[in-house]
Amino acid sequence: MTAAVYAARKRLDAVLISKDIGGQPMWTGRVENYMGYQYIEGFELMSKFEEQVKQFPLEQKIGSQAVSLKRVAGGFEVTTNGGENFQAKAVIVACGKRPRTLGVPGEEQFKGKGVTYCSVCDGPIFSGQKVAVIGAAMRRWKLSTIW
Repeated sequence: MTAAVYAARKRLDAVLISKDIGGQPMWTGRVENYMGYQYIEGFELMSKFEEQVKQFPLEQKIGSQAVSLKRVAGGFEVTTNGGENFQAKAVIVACGKRPRTLGVPGEEQFKGKGVTYCSVCDGPIFSGQKVAVIGAAMRRWKLSTIW
């Protein structure tokens, strides 16, 4: 959303394609490490982001997902899951962050009540306590395949 605001402020012809607004912060209860706010609920912060984006004449395709990105003459072509095609000289890929769940018993029940997905954000909450840190390798985009 930040990239969309910057593009719109520069009067660039841009489109915002996103499965949803907010991603992980939408189900994050307490945000205590975002500059300008001592404390804010994730939903409230994302609502403020959405409000700011809506102030600009920007085409939004919320509920759509980019499923294909390919190089074409003069730039790129993005295809959505709805079959729409958009051509652009440049594409900003802002993947966001969504944790991969373990799928173990109790994980859903204790999400936000001891089970957390951000060690940087939530680690201080558990200072001085015994914790288990379970990690997984991140998937990487192979952007070189579009060249």
